[in-house]
Amino acid sequence: MADNVILVGFMGAGKSSVGRLLARRLGRCFVETDDMIVAREGASIPTIFATHGEEYFRAAEAEAVRLLALKRGDVIATGGGLPCREGMPETLRELGTVVWLGGDFASLYARAQRAGERPMLAGRTRADVEALYRAREPFYRRADLTVDTSALGPDQVAARIALLLAERTRGAGAARAAGA
Repeated sequence: MADNVILVGFMGAGKSSVGRLLARRLGRCFVETDDMIVAREGASIPTIFATHGEEYFRAAEAEAVRLLALKRGDVIATGGGLPCREGMPETLRELGTVVWLGGDFASLYARAQRAGERPMLAGRTRADVEALYRAREPFYRRADLTVDTSALGPDQVAARIALLLAERTRGAGAARAAGA
């Protein structure tokens, strides 16, 4: 299995902030699928959504994931909808350890609203956004590890993930030693 760490979760979970901190903590590079798309398209995410629509953006996400298959040892933050596409949970797992940054909807929604321009919030009521969260939640639950970010700051979440990854590595090493 590749040794990337892939962060998934709803908008407002802190994938970008936590990803940068986790990468620094682990001595790895940080890659964000949204940044890859912006660089390739030469336009911001809101502009891509407004100009080409969500389906175009989702196709660009799939292309970014295809390119990530060439990477090893990175911390990768995905867009909130990426793991919810057909076959994507399995594809992400092939890239490495998938970590869901979860949390209660109210906390995530409040953070997403504070974070600035979010195309998936534009023109939607809170009830609409919550329905989107509930529809995505089963896909997020397929992750290898879960951290509830509701009451934690980004550095605390990064520390918790680093600990979970270390425990997972130790557990895998012990299982290999027992089978040898």
